[in-house]
Amino acid sequence: MRLLMVGADLPALAAAGPDVEVTVLLGATTKDGWLPLPGGVRTVFVDDHKSIDAAVNGLLRAGFGPGSFDAVYAYDDPALMTAAALAAMLGARGIPPRTVALFRDKSLQKQALRAAGLPVTACTVVEDIRELPAGFRLPYPKAVVKPVAGMATQSTYVVDGDADLARISAQCRANNTAARTFVIEEFVTGEEWFADGFLSGGELRFLSLGRYAQPCLSAVLDKAPVQTYCLDPVADKESYDLAAPLVTEALRVLGLADGVFHMELFHQPDTGRLVFSECAARRAGGPISDQIRYKYGVDLAGDGVRALLESVGEPDVRVREGVVASTFLPLRPGIVLGYPTAEQVLAQPDVVHARMFVPKGMRVQGGAANTFARMGEVTVHTADAATAQRRLTELADWFRQHIEVLPLAPTLRELYTDPRNADFVHAAAAAHGDPAPHGDPAAHGDSALRD
Repeated sequence: MRLLMVGADLPALAAAGPDVEVTVLLGATTKDGWLPLPGGVRTVFVDDHKSIDAAVNGLLRAGFGPGSFDAVYAYDDPALMTAAALAAMLGARGIPPRTVALFRDKSLQKQALRAAGLPVTACTVVEDIRELPAGFRLPYPKAVVKPVAGMATQSTYVVDGDADLARISAQCRANNTAARTFVIEEFVTGEEWFADGFLSGGELRFLSLGRYAQPCLSAVLDKAPVQTYCLDPVADKESYDLAAPLVTEALRVLGLADGVFHMELFHQPDTGRLVFSECAARRAGGPISDQIRYKYGVDLAGDGVRALLESVGEPDVRVREGVVASTFLPLRPGIVLGYPTAEQVLAQPDVVHARMFVPKGMRVQGGAANTFARMGEVTVHTADAATAQRRLTELADWFRQHIEVLPLAPTLRELYTDPRNADFVHAAAAAHGDPAPHGDPAAHGDSALRD
């Protein structure tokens, strides 16, 4: 089987299997990010793998055309429409363009689901957030404002009045924010749940349900580590019974027949009501897929690729009892010098999986501003939710305390007084015959080098 992957998805590459011949359409950003691809993976380099113009031209230059691939796959949201267009051009299996549009455009998505009678948050489209129509008023008492096709809570705001909306409009104009068409959604209170799984032949083959410790946007705005919990299909059966019909019908209306999905919903415990928030035709970001793989033995990376290539049945599910939960590992602003390794994190109590993202030497500008911002991720397995929450908080605090950074713009004084430079400073002082460093630190350094 021959798969064209638009952008490099390392988990999917690792899970594809030896019978899948993969060609990766590799954009400049991915290439410069130095993602080490597995051996045997063929690449086609283009300036921007998300650009249909660059993608088509690059494939034709490399000798690929109709009939070259059995399926076209993309993981990154902005690449989904490119993959859909390429699949149509190449005569390969893939998600149809109209279905991608319903998953990418939040206004189209909610319009389709509302027309089908499903409970969904109300929304209003603003064509250009930088130029609000004269006299435009916030349509809801409290709302969430975000790009109509955004992702990872980027450029997402909570507003509760016309003045807030006007401020955001001016801010987007001043910052030259790339996204200009925004959607204003009514603010819905309640617990934020998420549903993940995959379909084949239009049938839901696997469903996992989970929840955020606090709504994802709230955690990001509070610059708090995002925490996610798997809901158990036995202990939380009522939650599954409530969510499954809405998840299944929403996917049918949106037209996804083959592949993975990540859906978010709001549960209101006081009424028992479940409200659709949004859904993406890709795996969840963050550690949710790691949680699912550990909790159920199901690898959504591999199943998502397989479902595009061929008909796939229900997976062999092996449910682990207890609570499986994860947290983002926090960042510290500065030039990263060191932090606990994945092996050291894995050695902590109850930890079953850990991964790191930030290389040493990277410049970290600030705390979390969206759900991309994190040093790494860690997953725990405990007997109950209270223990899981305590362990996640302890792990995040422990990890933060062991991150070593230099200031982003250090002075010489800060560099010389850093404990890591103690040997150098003392050697420089000894070269001068001084009992302790004093005077011009640069002179100490020069003198030590000369001596």
